[in-house]
Amino acid sequence: MKVLIVYGTRYGTATEISEEIARVMESEEIEVDVKDARSLKHFDISPYQLVVVGSGIKMGKWTKKSLNFLKENKEALASRDVAIFVTCGAANEEKNRAEGQEKYLDQVAATNLVNEPVTTGLFGSKYDPDAKHGLMYNFTMKFIKKDLEKHGIDTSKPIDYRNWDEIRAWARGLAESLKNE
Repeated sequence: MKVLIVYGTRYGTATEISEEIARVMESEEIEVDVKDARSLKHFDISPYQLVVVGSGIKMGKWTKKSLNFLKENKEALASRDVAIFVTCGAANEEKNRAEGQEKYLDQVAATNLVNEPVTTGLFGSKYDPDAKHGLMYNFTMKFIKKDLEKHGIDTSKPIDYRNWDEIRAWARGLAESLKNE
């Protein structure tokens, strides 16, 4: 059994999630390769039984390279098991999860995959006030910061909304599904 994890990231959040998914799967004795989508061009996915593709979301969009990986490999992915995940602010609060699932996972799968993914993962994000962002993001963050501060959250420090137990459980579920095939 061999798994490929491809991720797109801007600030490292999707990288850390991908590495944790790989660590969990390797502990289940599954061979895993983890690749940054920026380094892939015409990559042969034929050795892999499962391909996991993930992305960070910024301003409502997947990273360009991870989305391009799905588009460029659409036909090849049709004969493999595929799982997709995102790390985004929509997963930080329960009230936004359904919208995040629809917009960032269901719509992306419907547009870029021939078959439905075996599973999808909607994972929280990480807020880092020191990260470098663009003008539009900085403008939007002014409003988000005010809302966080209303809830008593110190926005001068990083906040990690990722639920690592949920991420590990998702990875174990993927490993189990591979073992049961």
